Amino acid sequence: MVHRCVCFDVAFSQIAALAAKGLSFDQISAQTGCCRGCGMCEPYVRLVISTGRTNVPLLSPQQAKKIMDEAGARGVGSTPGHANK
Repeated sequence: MVHRCVCFDVAFSQIAALAAKGLSFDQISAQTGCCRGCGMCEPYVRLVISTGRTNVPLLSPQQAKKIMDEAGARGVGSTPGHANK
């Protein structure tokens, strides 16, 4: 199970709490740093925000892509500070 952003050591429970207060993905990312390191947590963070789940099973590449596509997200490597992968 995945339960945190590793780069910034932010628990998904903290992200869920911020989402419950009405913060957007961009606001949560700016406040916590999530999705601004390696970016691998972005599909997980988006899933936490949309579902409130704080423990997420490891996503397959197809599942992660579907989440990112549904969010209209840029994905890993497109956010300033990320190396393109």
